[in-house]
Amino acid sequence: DHVPFIIGAIVVGSLAGALGARRVQMTQMPQMVALFNGVGGGAAALVALLELDELLHLSDAADVESFVLAATAFTVLVGSVSFAGSVITFAKLQELMTSRPVVFAGLPLVFGAAILASLALGVLTVTNATLGIGVGLAVLGLIVGVLLVLPVGGADVPIVISLLNAFTGLTVAAGGYVLSNVVLLVAGTLVGASGTFLTLLMARAMG
Repeated sequence: DHVPFIIGAIVVGSLAGALGARRVQMTQMPQMVALFNGVGGGAAALVALLELDELLHLSDAADVESFVLAATAFTVLVGSVSFAGSVITFAKLQELMTSRPVVFAGLPLVFGAAILASLALGVLTVTNATLGIGVGLAVLGLIVGVLLVLPVGGADVPIVISLLNAFTGLTVAAGGYVLSNVVLLVAGTLVGASGTFLTLLMARAMG
């Protein structure tokens, strides 16, 4: 029975989150939000990978609904993007790395190639799913997340945090579909919609 372990994990996580939130200074709140958001996206991606492994063990990939596999691929990819991107925004705001835009020759090409490769693995997840493909999709998501945020600097970082928050919400919503969990589906949709709207408002305000 895994219930005691689940309850124990909830208690430990709640205590760690509460202590961190109480001790953080108000000036450090944006990076705390970014870190918490990244953890949520990463957790959703891990859950989706575990669910993919379970689906493939219970039945052949051809027997699993294509939309379920597509939602799983979306959760793995976007959750990984949100996690990696949030870690970079945290590092920028915490001054663990430069807050200025970080660019290098060929970045757009590498970024575009990573996105195309992610889409290709996403299609393979639907047509010929394996756990290895899912892991590869997660790795590419991490790369895309890093490359997405590196060129962002200064006052634009909070806007990216809001965008990544929307990503996490959509990831949770897709995970809710995969797990047949209405609470995750509704809560994730609310976060995704509000995060997207907030991102638009902030972007317009910043010009």
